[in-house]
Amino acid sequence: MDRCLLSFIVGIGISLLLPITNDNLILLSISAWAVLVGYWVPRARAVATAVVAIFCGISVTTATLNWQATQAERLLNSGTKQWLDVTVVEIPQVFSHHTRFIASIEVPQNGFFPAVLAQPKLQLSWYGDDAEQIQLGQRWRAEVALKGFRNYWNEGSRDYLATMQRRGIVARATVSQGHLLAEKNGLRARLVRVFEQRDDGHQGILAALGIGVRELLSAEQQRDWQHNGLTHALAISGLHLSLVGWAGLMIGRVLVARLLGQRCSNAGLEQRSIHPLSLLVALSIAFGYAWLADFSIATLRALIMFAVIVVHRVLALNVSAWQLLLRTVAVLLLLDPLALLDAGFWLSVTALVTIFTTLWRWRSKGAVGKWQGLLRLQGMFLAVMAPLSLHWFGGVSVIAPAINVLVLPVISLWLLPLTLLGVVAELSYAHTFADNLWYLAALPMHVIAPFLSWTAEFSWSWWQPPFKLPLTALLAVMLVVLLPLSQRLLKAVLLLTVPLALSAWQVSRPRADDLYLHVLDVGQSQALVIERAGRAWLVDTAMGYDSGYNLAATVIEPFLQSRQLQLEAVWVSHRDRDHSGGVSYLQRKYPHISWFGALTPTPCEEGMEGRWNQINWKVLWPPRVAPQHTSSNNASCVLWFQYGQFTFLLPGDIEFGAERHIAEANGFRPADVMVAPHHGSKTSSGWLMLKQVRPSLILISNGEHKGFNFPHRYTTQRYRHLQRRWFNTKDHGQLSVVSDGQGWQLLLPMAQKRLRKLYHLGD
Repeated sequence: MDRCLLSFIVGIGISLLLPITNDNLILLSISAWAVLVGYWVPRARAVATAVVAIFCGISVTTATLNWQATQAERLLNSGTKQWLDVTVVEIPQVFSHHTRFIASIEVPQNGFFPAVLAQPKLQLSWYGDDAEQIQLGQRWRAEVALKGFRNYWNEGSRDYLATMQRRGIVARATVSQGHLLAEKNGLRARLVRVFEQRDDGHQGILAALGIGVRELLSAEQQRDWQHNGLTHALAISGLHLSLVGWAGLMIGRVLVARLLGQRCSNAGLEQRSIHPLSLLVALSIAFGYAWLADFSIATLRALIMFAVIVVHRVLALNVSAWQLLLRTVAVLLLLDPLALLDAGFWLSVTALVTIFTTLWRWRSKGAVGKWQGLLRLQGMFLAVMAPLSLHWFGGVSVIAPAINVLVLPVISLWLLPLTLLGVVAELSYAHTFADNLWYLAALPMHVIAPFLSWTAEFSWSWWQPPFKLPLTALLAVMLVVLLPLSQRLLKAVLLLTVPLALSAWQVSRPRADDLYLHVLDVGQSQALVIERAGRAWLVDTAMGYDSGYNLAATVIEPFLQSRQLQLEAVWVSHRDRDHSGGVSYLQRKYPHISWFGALTPTPCEEGMEGRWNQINWKVLWPPRVAPQHTSSNNASCVLWFQYGQFTFLLPGDIEFGAERHIAEANGFRPADVMVAPHHGSKTSSGWLMLKQVRPSLILISNGEHKGFNFPHRYTTQRYRHLQRRWFNTKDHGQLSVVSDGQGWQLLLPMAQKRLRKLYHLGD
């Protein structure tokens, strides 16, 4: 059975990497053939069973993705603007101009969601003063404008689609108006209100430990706990469920013993029944605690693990720790196939593997002292979890072993039990008793909080490498630590040399002299990166919004870090927000780089030219004195670049008027590659410009925007008439052209990832 479970897990992992396809019959045919082969050829039965299990895993994940697709499709097809009854399920986030909150659809107006299935959730944004009254647990009838989610497909960009799918959020929407149907109700909402009213500075810690609400934590608290390696203690995970389960087991033994003592005359039967029944009581209490925490992802994962253990103990199934872990993971993925997308899943599983490996080594090498064993375990955690922390969070807490040894016992034996007892007291309407318990629980925090703030200030407490370490080096660390190598010296040498060698190779290998022109996927805006030999220029800074959100922080900076580029200068073609929205952020983030163009001390003027990084550049437009009535678009900076024999043109947002002025004055210079002016609008890329530039390839920076619908069909017709190939970021994601100074080649770095079934729900 365990082989089948392992194959099932492999199938789920494979399904998240599969390209989009409608040939589901192929999967059924292969499974049917595997069954027949296993039936007629006994020697091949094991292989055939594994194949069937793999395709079962693929089918489970596909069914989950298709259900989410059905939810999103039916909701969006009902009209982009509609009235919905929703319930606020997470604490709202308040920004300067709007409030964002997650809500479940309670009563769909067209009744297309079966009641037996989980209701979909929306990410809602509400602008205005009315949004300030939104609170957890409220029911609203709101008029919303619905939109689907999309990724920005670039190297280094966050996988937003996968994150929303993982959380079961099927669409986003803007609220135009709403009416409150019912105030906050439910136990969880009541507890959140009580914690919000506390002002001792530690209410966020108590809420996180008690009911899994982390939104009340301040930014400083989150930073301090992360830099000290204690973030795991703030999530309702195995530690919390184990404590609740242990308490439930003790309560269950007392209750069951008394109940059986009154009703059962057979002492042997009574003794045999106490333990399994107590385990079921403990499971029921743990389930109630998970319900109180709203079955969050981390809580549900811990509950499933606890339930699998309880079932094995109740049924008296003797299995190894590794078999128990395998079955736990299989059950978890059966109920939640998208858990593989969650960093917490991998951290939890890796933590269990580390514990099992460490305990196995202790048994094989004899007795180990308690403190020595504890230090060894924490050292193993640091060595094994550090690669995962570096990969997902970009840093690792090097003081985590010492801090966990000092602080975790206080959390486990004092803070957490008293917090949970306070929750029980509050639910029993013993408000004063609950306040006293929470006061006692928070007493150690008056010492721990300043201590964590002090240690978090050390520059070396949270180590962030100056470059992104290759995944191969991180995996090498984990393998070297976990593999049972017999010689300690060999292990120490490998532990030091393997990751360092791989990292040194990644960083110090000679940079090619090739030039790269990257057109980043930034929706209906523009950001271009010119890269050579690890150095970069940025042309335009993409979109920025009044809320403070800007694509320079979420797309441009992660891209530069992913490519390990040193930004040296920024050109701003013109002042429109879709080209200059990230200027303020980048000026704060990169204070020592050069700035040219609009909104800078060095405006762009015709005739400017120079040489950077062996690349010649020249400004073709605008003139010092611009023609009268020149629009913002037609005042765009037009840049022409040459690297060896390779040339490319970046015309900003110029339209027919500026194109005619340039063509009739000095003329456009020929270019091998041209970025389409004004995102491919119908008022740009005129005949005069195209015939003078004669580009072999045209790259278009555009996104999904119903108001523009770029590139316009008139523009693409001109491209086709001149037999010019064109590609856009909307359909292909990041576009990259690489040249050695002679020839050039178009690269589509995100093309393969975009084809995965995960990103094409319902297709």
